[in-house]
Amino acid sequence: MATDISETVLDEAASRGETLTIHELCRLIERYDTGPGVPTETLDGYVRALGNSRFNESALRDGLDRQLTETDVWHDESTVYQLDGGVSAFPPRWHDELTGEQDLTQYVATMTTAVAGGSEGYAHGGRGAGVPEKLLQETATVFGGYSYDEARRELVRLRDIELLSAGADQHPNARIQLTSTGAERLDLDPESTDAAIETGTDRTKDPRIDE
Repeated sequence: MATDISETVLDEAASRGETLTIHELCRLIERYDTGPGVPTETLDGYVRALGNSRFNESALRDGLDRQLTETDVWHDESTVYQLDGGVSAFPPRWHDELTGEQDLTQYVATMTTAVAGGSEGYAHGGRGAGVPEKLLQETATVFGGYSYDEARRELVRLRDIELLSAGADQHPNARIQLTSTGAERLDLDPESTDAAIETGTDRTKDPRIDE
């Protein structure tokens, strides 16, 4: 069966060069083409198309065999997750809780509970608990119908009204947490949830404020 191929996906894949992983390819397809989940035949079409250019088709297929898993929660930025009828760069529980969701506070709640090892399960981003900002924004483009810039602006808005926070972290990919107000809005009890919730640290005591 013929599969339509997005030139945007192919161009973005080409920009990553020969180090492109199967996880990264799935993220590109979900962001720029299919939305949540990549049907098996769609992924096959992209792998074949990339194999016809300068990519190693066998290496991509081998990567899928190695990285495909049936876990329900985020493992790392190389894992590909099995879905019914397809695969995804994002775990099934995120699909269950975030598909069609536009509230970024819910994203932070899900993405800091449905992850192996809690916030420490993320290899990138700033210090402390929370979701790496760039991953949060990209996930919102896949599941919530945002553009990347729209997700960035919404994140800024939610920080301005103190539902989300990056604390004092000046990292360009800071970890995003719920504030206590944001947690209360989602009916989350800080004492019983694994979601990342800001502890109320006094930012004036952070030496980086004066840098």
